[in-house]
Amino acid sequence: MNDIPIKRASAARTLTIVAISGVAVLAFLLWGAPEYGRYQTRANERNKIQVNELQIQQTEQLVQVEKQKAQIRIVDAEGIAQSQQIINATLTDRYLQHEAIQAQMQMANSPNHTTIYIPSGNNGIPLVKTVDEPPTQEKSK
Repeated sequence: MNDIPIKRASAARTLTIVAISGVAVLAFLLWGAPEYGRYQTRANERNKIQVNELQIQQTEQLVQVEKQKAQIRIVDAEGIAQSQQIINATLTDRYLQHEAIQAQMQMANSPNHTTIYIPSGNNGIPLVKTVDEPPTQEKSK
């Protein structure tokens, strides 16, 4: 019967050691938790900075693309202006009259046309007027 108090004392010491160890581990974890939060906050802020830098780079690339598109439109406009200058330099009343006659001949040969040509001016280029269907008047009942 003497063995029971010794076993109880030994079990109590083991339980005490386990409890103290558990409290020590818990204290260590809680003591390290603010450090983890601080490091995580720093990492999050670094990530935000990197994301912002990427967004800035994307915006700069979009600006460059739009500038290139604007340059393309400018070059196109310059080409159109040059072609118009060349055409205007060689465009004569006789050439316009010839083109008008050719257009009349094509329309005359077309099976579906309702256009009337009326010559006007000294150069004989016609005014072009499409004939509309006459409006129908509804009979009053």
